[in-house]
Amino acid sequence: MYNLSELYYPITANPKGAGEILPCKALRPYIRCFWGEPEKQLNDPSAPSLGGEIIIPDSCMDIIWEWDEQTGESGGIFCGINDTPFEAGQAHGDTGKLRFAIRFHFWAVHLFADDHLREVLNIHTGVDQYFGSFRSELGDKLPGTRTVAERIALVEAYLLRQLEKTRHSNDGMLNAVYAIVRSKGVISAAALEGNSGFSSRQLERLFREYIGISPKKTADLVRFQNVWLDLYRTPSQNRNIQDVVYSYGYSHQSHLNNNFKKFAGKTPLEALAYARN
Repeated sequence: MYNLSELYYPITANPKGAGEILPCKALRPYIRCFWGEPEKQLNDPSAPSLGGEIIIPDSCMDIIWEWDEQTGESGGIFCGINDTPFEAGQAHGDTGKLRFAIRFHFWAVHLFADDHLREVLNIHTGVDQYFGSFRSELGDKLPGTRTVAERIALVEAYLLRQLEKTRHSNDGMLNAVYAIVRSKGVISAAALEGNSGFSSRQLERLFREYIGISPKKTADLVRFQNVWLDLYRTPSQNRNIQDVVYSYGYSHQSHLNNNFKKFAGKTPLEALAYARN
């Protein structure tokens, strides 16, 4: 499998506050990161309540596992790929609930899931619906951990075992994904056909089965994420919005702003202000 993670680095609406931990090298082609509350907040009743967090389409999918610190009762949700922004509440520091999450790259989820991903756009559903063995092999063990390092070791061992069990991928689909990622989402349907060896109709079926969205929407999300990363990483004094318009194939600045706002819920300048503050 291509190590697409070397070409593509999706970020959240507030990268500095994301609390992300990179996986081991063997898992980086598949897993974007792990995340969860910082340990210093987990058992601190004085920890402040955090406000709502803006979630933007990052093209990834997440398993979020939560458990009660006192009873050990646990459960989790699977968050499919999303194409609209929304606000998510954050837990109070004194709830006694801990959580740990796995963020998958969009092209790799099918390697760990039990079935097709045709229904995952904008869903939040029980983990068992797509990952039947997750609870018994990992979820029920997480409450017994005491540190983030212990959780990561347990999760990485589980994920590596799952990879050894499954190889149900599709080279043509991955060739098309590679072309999308390499082009930063600026690619035509004809070019995707040429790179994959499949017709547009075949690619539509494969993308919906393995990723949950169409090739066009995949490219749109990848383009949005690359624009956001470029804007976020470029100091304001060096930023030329017309360069972004040209580089990413927008017809004019309003086209860029409108497309960006569709995914971020904010204009580029508003999104940058949110991320900086």
